[in-house]
Order: sequence, then structure tokens, then C-alpha cells
Amino acid sequence: MAKDIIVVVQRDALPTEKESLDILLVSTTGEYPVNTYRDLASVEAVFGPDGPCPNSKIVRKVTTLLNQGKTTLADTLISKFKIVGFEPPSASPAVTATFAVTFAEPQSVDASKELWARIGGDDKALVKVTAKSAVTTAAQFAALFDGTSFEIGGKTYSGAAVGDAVLYTATVSGEADSIPERVEIFEDESMTTPFPAELTAEFVNGSDEISAADNLVNAIKQFQTEVTNDWYYLMTDKDDDEYVIALAKFAEASEPTEAELGAGVEDHRKFYMGQNCNKQFASPTARAAVIYTDAEYLSEEPDASYTGNVGPFYPKAVTWKFKRPQDGNADTSEGEKLISLPRLTDAEREQLLENHVNFLTEEYKRQYVKEGVCLNGEFIDVVLGGDWIAKRMRDLLYDIMLENANIDYDDAGFGLIASAVLQALAEAADDDHKIVAVDQKSRAGLYTVTIPKFADATDDQRRNRVMPDIYWEAQLSGAVHQVKTKGVLRVSL
Repeated sequence: MAKDIIVVVQRDALPTEKESLDILLVSTTGEYPVNTYRDLASVEAVFGPDGPCPNSKIVRKVTTLLNQGKTTLADTLISKFKIVGFEPPSASPAVTATFAVTFAEPQSVDASKELWARIGGDDKALVKVTAKSAVTTAAQFAALFDGTSFEIGGKTYSGAAVGDAVLYTATVSGEADSIPERVEIFEDESMTTPFPAELTAEFVNGSDEISAADNLVNAIKQFQTEVTNDWYYLMTDKDDDEYVIALAKFAEASEPTEAELGAGVEDHRKFYMGQNCNKQFASPTARAAVIYTDAEYLSEEPDASYTGNVGPFYPKAVTWKFKRPQDGNADTSEGEKLISLPRLTDAEREQLLENHVNFLTEEYKRQYVKEGVCLNGEFIDVVLGGDWIAKRMRDLLYDIMLENANIDYDDAGFGLIASAVLQALAEAADDDHKIVAVDQKSRAGLYTVTIPKFADATDDQRRNRVMPDIYWEAQLSGAVHQVKTKGVLRVSL
């Protein structure tokens, strides 16, 4: 069932207060129910050596999260976090199921056309797609289904467009599936008007093995569904490449596509913070940031230090470069001590920069983190800023709907609803957030909002009380990450 409020934020290129900074730490030394912790003593009672779920790494992460002293800009510090305990992950037998739908040319779909695909027979799954623009080729038709998903037999099949086909895959432990090789396309949800489409479908099972890392991700997904999805930052006690890659991909997939939002998927996007000691590590994914350190310094938990040092400022304007995360486990008698500086050659630094892995560096006896980026090269603050806009805009839209007895289906009503979009963008451009750029003279936010008119609505939209889409564009504010100064000394002026 589609949600009543859908907010899509596309980036072209934070818990909001310290008290609501939603961090989930995942311990993998034994099962323990999720709980919210606010001090080290409570954590040690559970995860300390005498607790029911001993995990020294989790204790160290919490210690460094809490002990960032005075952060770079203010006394803002993390004051709460969630921790859940899972059993140690291990590999397990699996069945990989693939359902392929191949489309034939020519295919013609008008812009804004809605279609429903029934997969596997009368009692099987239904997938809805909407054409953003006119579709005239088989490849374009297949692309409509990219990012969609359906569930059969308790297994979720995720679609990816490949040429003129969409491949739905599900990898789970257990018995093989069987899905009728049948797909039907309709022009209406009641499936009374078939859409003429030439296609073939094929279902294939194959035996495989689910890695320990993927099983950890599956456990997190189950936790989301069955326990709580109320968290944003994700960290675990795993530093090995396979885990970091799997968790980064999990975070990347947590941002729903426009098609998924239209199909009713809730927006619970995540951001993964990881650490690693592989100088060659590369996994070009969004929604994840990794900080490198030498193997002997992993116990300093630089991912937690980095998050604790910068995270509390979200969504206030802050760049993740030039930050000085502290070693929270260091002897307090040493005073403020940063995480250890890794031993890197110039070539190794360049490799880390090329792979978009963050690390502590030293220039002119000043130590700081560079470059403040996600694994795909996008700046962390850009991703977090987009997430804040999406959440804030959605909250404001729901508030308007819930606080008004009736919103007329006319230009005035459309304007009232659009005011939520305008407010969210205005807040994103204010001095606290600085996500959206402002005009240098007027200081007005650099964004445009296209509010639809009653005359823009189709008969079908009016009949179903669906407002035409509100379109907006905004310019990112950015930040200074490099400076060059050049001058001339003269004998006299």
C-alpha cells in the first residue's frame, strides 16, 4: 500500500540534537536484547568481563564515543546510544533464487503512466511502476522495474535492470523455491485491463552459501523488522573487509528508490561508520564512511572516535574534514590525545584518497582527518544533509495533513501543502543548518519550488484526491576543504 506522503530527495553533485542522536552498536559475541544506554557503567554491566554478554570491543567503542572531551567546535557530546547483541555470525547453506523477466521491443508507455505487474500467478506478488517519461524501448521498459521488489514465501526478491531484462534475486538459507514462470502487466491495480507487453519469464534456483558477513546483515534486517528500526548511524564490532563491504552495501540499499516509495516502502535510511586496516580497501558505495588506521591501532576504535567527535553536530552545518577525533580510551593523565597517526607513505595516502577512505593525516605538525567522504567519494555532510531534508519535509507534510480538518482540492489547498516544502528548504538554508546555499547579497536560500495548480491535475488525480507532484531544486552550500594563497613581497608600495 502506497504511503500518503512521499518525499524524494535526489543528490546531485542528524539525530537532530545530541539527545536524539540515534546510534546502533551491534555486538556479535552473544544474543542480548536491544537497550538504550547513557553511561559507561550500564554498558560494562552487560558487555564487561563479568556481564552476561562480554565484549571488550563494544566497551571500548562506547568509552571513546563518550570521551571526546571538547569536540572541535563546541561542548556538544553524545549522550545516548542503542546496543543489541547477536550470536557470532557464521556462514550457512543457501539457495539463490533468480526470477528473470525479459521484455521485447517495441514497448511504448506514456509519461506518468502507471502499470502493475503480477508475478507468479493469481495469488502472487504485485509490483507497481510509474513512467517518469515516455518509454519506447525494451531497455527503458525494464528500467521501470529497477529497484522494485516483491515478497513470495517469506523471501524478498529485489530487482535490478540489466539491458532489456529485470532480474529479481533472493538469497536465503533453506529450501528451494518454486515460482510459476508467469508475469502479467495491467493498467489498473484491480488487474482488469491488460497492458500489451511481449515478455518471457524464467525462474532458476541455485545452491550457494551465505557468508558470515551476509548473515550478519540478514540478522540486522530481521532486527529492523521484528524489533526496532528507530536508529540512523550503524556501527559493529567487525573490522574485516568482508564485513565492512557487506555493511556498507546494506546502508546503501537502505535508501528507498522512488519506485519503492511509491509501492509503500517506508523510508528508514541508515548511515554506516566503519574502520579498516587495509591500505588497498575499496568499496565504492554511498551511505557509508570508513576510516583507516594501522592494525595495531584498531583497538582505539577510530570509527567511534570519528562519530563521537563530529556526529553530535548533525544536522547543524559541519564538515567531516579537518576534525580531530580523540582516543577516548587513553590514560586521562595524558590529557587530550588524538587517535594514533597511521604510518603511511605518500603512495599509500594517494591510494586511500583514490578509494575514498578517510584517515588521520599530519600537515605542518597539525593532525586532522581527511577527506570527510563516503566510500563513493561524496562528502559525508552532503549525504547527511539530504537525509535531514527528506525527514524534515516529510514530518512537516504530515503535520499539515494531521492538523487541518480539511485541505481543499484547489490552488489554496495546494499552496498550504507546499508551504511544508518551502519551510523545510528555508530551514535547510538557515544559519544553523547551511545545507542549502544562500544568495550572497540577500541571504535568501537558493532553491525553487514549483507549486502545481488545480488546472494541472488530471481527472484521475482529482477523482482519487491525489495532488500533482511538487517539484523543487536547491543548490548545496558546500564548504571550504582546500585553500591556496599567492602573493608578492615588494620593497615598497
